[in-house]
Amino acid sequence: MSIADSQKETIKSKILECLESEGMELVELRIFHSQGRYTVRALIDYPQGGVTLDECAKLNSKIFSFLEKSNELGQHFIVEVNSPGLDRPLKNQQDFLKAEGRALCLWLNEPVEGKQYYEGKLKKADEEGLQLETKGHILTVSYSQVKLGKEKII
Repeated sequence: MSIADSQKETIKSKILECLESEGMELVELRIFHSQGRYTVRALIDYPQGGVTLDECAKLNSKIFSFLEKSNELGQHFIVEVNSPGLDRPLKNQQDFLKAEGRALCLWLNEPVEGKQYYEGKLKKADEEGLQLETKGHILTVSYSQVKLGKEKII
């Protein structure tokens, strides 16, 4: 059972509205159907990081109330609101800008210089893409080439 794009957009819009009022951002949103019910899974954070468990619970309650009243997903659904934690995915320019100067793990959509996975220090992130220093070599890739980036936890 799948959810219509218009329903996803309505739910996402409501979540963004709630987050904006709290000064937070949506890191990732997944809405899927499994085992006879829908799951709404949202990763949230402050732009500078540091969202608390209480804040996740507060937003969870708001989303649940909205879904219950609007009946967007029927009666059988669960809501999960979490912090991305230390393992936060880096997906766009804004995410990579925050990680400049730090050690990263980088997965690419297609091989570049024969590899799809790199580790190194993020030297630069700008409108064009990013530069990763790997063992004395600078790898330059565009954001469209990046499947996923994560800060390397040492």
